[in-house]
Amino acid sequence: MLFNSHEFIFVFLPVTLLVYFYLGRKADCHFANAWLVFVSLFFYSYWNIKYLPLLLCSIGINYYLSGKIIFYRKNADGLLTGKLFFVFGMIFNAVLLGFYKYADFLIGNVNFIMGMEYNLLHIVLPLGISFFTITQMVYLVDCYEGIAKKRNLINYALFVSFFPHLLAGPILYHKSMMKQFADKSLQSVNWENVACGLSLFIIGLSKKMLIADTLSNFVGIGYGNTENLTLVNSWLLSICYMMQLFFDFSGYSDMAVGISRMFNIQIPVNFKSPYRAYGMINFWSSWHISLTTTITNYLYTPMVKLCKNITFAKAMWATLAAMFIAGIWHGAGWTFVIFGTIHGLGLVINHIWKHYHLWMWRPLGYMLTLLTVLVGTVFFRADSVADALNVLCAMSGGKGIVVPTVVDAYLSKYFGIDIASGYVLENVPKKALLIAMTLVIFAPSSNELIKKMQPDVKWAVGLAALFITCFLLLGQPTEFLYFQF
Repeated sequence: MLFNSHEFIFVFLPVTLLVYFYLGRKADCHFANAWLVFVSLFFYSYWNIKYLPLLLCSIGINYYLSGKIIFYRKNADGLLTGKLFFVFGMIFNAVLLGFYKYADFLIGNVNFIMGMEYNLLHIVLPLGISFFTITQMVYLVDCYEGIAKKRNLINYALFVSFFPHLLAGPILYHKSMMKQFADKSLQSVNWENVACGLSLFIIGLSKKMLIADTLSNFVGIGYGNTENLTLVNSWLLSICYMMQLFFDFSGYSDMAVGISRMFNIQIPVNFKSPYRAYGMINFWSSWHISLTTTITNYLYTPMVKLCKNITFAKAMWATLAAMFIAGIWHGAGWTFVIFGTIHGLGLVINHIWKHYHLWMWRPLGYMLTLLTVLVGTVFFRADSVADALNVLCAMSGGKGIVVPTVVDAYLSKYFGIDIASGYVLENVPKKALLIAMTLVIFAPSSNELIKKMQPDVKWAVGLAALFITCFLLLGQPTEFLYFQF
């Protein structure tokens, strides 16, 4: 089931809210939470029920292991046993994710390097496996570190499967979520939260349907024909995908945060204004923030702590390694390896610049950051490294320059310059691209907008107009880009 579908908006979400708050009137908060677990599992199964046992198995085994880790870590005599359960849990989750996500990638590379002919498994990636696996791995770490000490099966199952975040994040942390699930006062209707959550949901829906989906057709055609790209079209294609990715993923995150807020549940804000960043450090503090927090706390920091004598150089190697792993987490392919490496190198260069107090003209910093992100998104979107290199070659002018006919006529008439002309701007969603670029440059982030929200008639009319426009486009719902990761 998708957020941008009739059945979700008009049936699933209203029914879930009504029953949740009705059960919230009961003395025991577990009734309402159990209802959310049930509907979350239904939400997951709606797409393909055959993967429900996988999710349940993952939840059950991780819950059992977390109990063993907490029990043995309390006793000094059981530290080694607790560590063994922790290591087993991390291996179990890594193998589970690795089998479904990376098996064919590894087989293909073994075949290529070793000259073998092993058959690919052609495994269909279960929805949300990257997110519910990393969520539980982080939870096991917290259990081992003594941060997570209390457990409840219903609340744990809800923590993992809570439907707003289940398929594409944000990544949740037990410390903040378990407190909310156990708070009976949050199970009563709060109309301010409902209004803010609904507003954020409509904003996110508009981002997805009015901008990201409008850009997707041009992007799909362009990346399907990378060998035919020329200078102008390659830049338009790359910028369009950069905008599509942001408005699609931030739109999903807005909807997830908005839906959760209707239930009086706060989940992490995942985006601020990343395309206004003036350095890669600043970019990653505004882009996929929950992932940045996870990388910092559970990859970078442990790697640095392994060093006996922490130096700046070692910290930079840890940064590069953490982003390399983050790239692989995004997908099974060399394009994602290169994507992670590009961002890792960008962060390292940014840290070096700050470490040695080097000066840079801020507008140049903005441009270099956007260029780094743009190159990274080319690899992120391309079907292969060859396709990505085709796009970058075209962007550098290596495949010729074709300009619109009207531009060629102007240059020829007034400057005597003749350039190959053609329908460069054909099929480019110019209005959507212009609106997208204007919003990322000037508009506040969605959550900043909600904080400033004035619940008056103008606001209501504006939201209603956005929702009606989206409703008229609600035909066959399109998937969110991060579902495939």
